[in-house]
Amino acid sequence: MSRHRNIRNLDEDDYYDDDYYDDDEYYDEDEYYLEQQREQERKKKEEAERKAKENKLKQQKLQQQKLQQQKLKQQQLDDAKKKTTGGKGGGGVSVASAAPKSGGGGISLGKPPPGFTVESKKNDTATKNNNAQNMPIPQLPPNILASLRSNSTTGEVIRSHLSLVILGHVDAGKSTLTGRLLLSLNHVSQRLLQKYQKAATSIGKSSFALAWFTDEDDSERERGVTIDIGTKFAKTEKFDFTILDAPGHKDFIPNMISGTASADCGLLVVAATTGEFEAGFARGGDASYSGGQTREHIVLSRGLGVTQFVVAVNKLDAAEPAWCQERFEHIKSMVLDFLKQNGFKEARITFIPVSGLTGVNISNSDKVEDEDGWKSLKKWYKGPTLLEALDGFSPAKRGYEKPLRAIVTDVSSEGKHVNVRGRVVQGFIQSGDNVVVLPVGDDANVVRVERGKAAQEG
Repeated sequence: MSRHRNIRNLDEDDYYDDDYYDDDEYYDEDEYYLEQQREQERKKKEEAERKAKENKLKQQKLQQQKLQQQKLKQQQLDDAKKKTTGGKGGGGVSVASAAPKSGGGGISLGKPPPGFTVESKKNDTATKNNNAQNMPIPQLPPNILASLRSNSTTGEVIRSHLSLVILGHVDAGKSTLTGRLLLSLNHVSQRLLQKYQKAATSIGKSSFALAWFTDEDDSERERGVTIDIGTKFAKTEKFDFTILDAPGHKDFIPNMISGTASADCGLLVVAATTGEFEAGFARGGDASYSGGQTREHIVLSRGLGVTQFVVAVNKLDAAEPAWCQERFEHIKSMVLDFLKQNGFKEARITFIPVSGLTGVNISNSDKVEDEDGWKSLKKWYKGPTLLEALDGFSPAKRGYEKPLRAIVTDVSSEGKHVNVRGRVVQGFIQSGDNVVVLPVGDDANVVRVERGKAAQEG
């Protein structure tokens, strides 16, 4: 216990006289600190009560906003059921058809399909989106529709365009086969091939020269593995193709998905050499091994909308024995069964024996490096070449007269603009159009439209 007193004006005797002090005049330090502690606890309790009250008010406000949004959503759903006359929603950007009316060019979006509505946090945004969606969907102007269907000068029907994705297990020869295909169509020169052969030989990868036509990145060429989607353009006798060379390594499956989502048809490349086909077509045994990429690519491509396949049984010249019919038929039976199990129709599947490295059975007009291989193959194979099989695809139905429906597969920023990559499933789009991005309901203006290497500035 400690005592405190004003000791000024006290003489020495008084200062040391214990009787002088009265214990009732002093206080205990422990009691003082307890009082301070009680005061702090009281303040903490008041602060906790204040925060609890604020949280309660916030919860009530959020609940009211949620109820308002539900009412708005139900109202929009009711309006859609009354005004929408038909059409199906699909994956990605999707707008169903309202009753078409004649009008000028450009794009006006109709109401979304039932069950696919736009929610907005702000009433003014919701009103703006509703106004945009209630605009009539004009028909495609007759002059544009005519130019899309036939050449105005000659009257000939415009060639159909298809997006072709190249799929298969890693090291199946996809990029090499694509390079050989471009060489057969004279889309790349022999001089450029010789340049690539010299450069590839200098780094010990002489067999990868043809693959360098699509694998243009330095890291891809050094590693000998396709990493990103390689895009090339080719013209056959019947179609204009956009060729999408997808990576086969399992680490780059997201890139493969991005390319396949934009494809109309597929070229599945299967290696015929002993061990390579089995590795690519193997089932996943445990968590450490998910199986071969041939199986995974088939499953993913079917889910992403690819319905037609040409299956190229590649490297048959390296099988044992070379150009063995039994090996080809064995691979065909196994792959065909798996394709049918995943929903592909046998009538839309074609199997072709090829050699991308030597050019056997790519085209009848080719001067192949392996003449003996051609002779060995023709002893038992009487089917089409690879180019003939590609021309056997069914043309894609575009539906120009229908409302715009585009699937977005990739988004990136560029300055003040946003680049959107995807595929127009139906309808049409042009520079200057105003569109609505669903399901968020954001408005956007189309500044530039690119297809391949051509661009239209708005």
